[in-house]
Parts: sequence; C-alpha cells; structure tokens
Amino acid sequence: MTHADTTPATEDDAAAATRRSRPHGKEPVGRDRILDAAAKLFVEQGYAATTTRQISAAVGIKQPSIYYHFPNKSAMLNELLIDTARPSIDKARELLAATDADPLDSFLELIRFDVHLLASGPSNIGALYLLPETNEPLFGSFQALRQELVGAYGALLRRAIAAGQADVDDAAATAALLFSLVEGVILRRADDPRLDAAVVAEGIEKATLRILAATR
Repeated sequence: MTHADTTPATEDDAAAATRRSRPHGKEPVGRDRILDAAAKLFVEQGYAATTTRQISAAVGIKQPSIYYHFPNKSAMLNELLIDTARPSIDKARELLAATDADPLDSFLELIRFDVHLLASGPSNIGALYLLPETNEPLFGSFQALRQELVGAYGALLRRAIAAGQADVDDAAATAALLFSLVEGVILRRADDPRLDAAVVAEGIEKATLRILAATR
C-alpha cells in the first residue's frame, strides 16, 4: 500500500497547515505559563486531583492545546521537579568547585541558599518533592538530582570536619539530618504561607552550628 504525499503544495497550504496545528491560528501559550499554572494547582489541590482540563482553563486555552508542549500531566510534574531542583544543584557544584573557600562557610552558604529557595516564590513548589508519585521510575532524573544534592551536603560537611571546623561522628548521617531539616521548610511554609525566609535561614544556620559543634 502506498501513502499519499501530505506535503503542502504551496506556501499558502503550508501556512494553513500550521494554523491547523495551533488553536485558532494563534501562537501556542508558552511552556512557562502552563508550568506556573500546573504548579499552583498541584500545590493547592494536589497532583492527583488536578486535571489537564483545569490547567488549560487556568491559562485560558483549550485542553488539546496543552499537548502542544506536554504529552501528559506527569511530564509537567517531571519538568517542574527538575526545574526547581536545578538551582540548588548548580549552587552545590559551584561551592564544591571552590576548593580554596572556607569549608564551613561553603556548607552554610548552601544551606542558606536552599532555605531561601524553598521559602520564597509565589507557590510552595517544594511541596511537590513530597508527592508519593515522585518515587515512580518516570521521575528518576529528579531523584538523581536530589541524591546528588544530598551527596554535596555530605562532601561539604566532610571538608569542614577535615578542617577541624565540625565535630561529628558520622558525616553522611549528619548531612542527611541537616538536609531533612532544610526540607522541613516545605512543611513549615504549608502551615505558614507568610514564612520569612531570612528568619528561617538564620534559625536553621544556628541549629546547624550547634549540631556540628562547629568552631571558627
């Protein structure tokens, strides 16, 4: 069986085909607007309860137009998770590369950065990290980034220990504990949406210094 040639014969035909692939001949709504709407709905009413129809309504487009950018709701969540984790990963890599910097200061800088990231922004996007769906294989890239960040906490802490700036028996366990303390900002923000990032960061930094029995 042969297939008919579907290539547009003229420039006018090509333009018409392009219009048919876009709602009402308009440029498609940008990915960022769709992701912003999805994040807000995921956080406010839950991932499972949110539909692509609700997301499309929030940005003022028809539901099929969503699929111009995303094949499904899971793809939106995956991109949101990776996008929100990326700044912390970039910061951690930067601090790990600065081998001549003060180890304890570098560790505390990463903690402050993460706290501000989780406590700021229009939506408590960090709450998406806690969704049970994120443990599915589909979100493996996000989980790999999260594990890299935990590893960076451990590496920076080991530098502080080697420099005699911290006194802990188990660097990996302590780093995991402090990482959990930082991620606890997500739950605190859920209880208090007006959480002051600077105040929280200062409190967690003081707690970190006590846990590490840190010296300067």
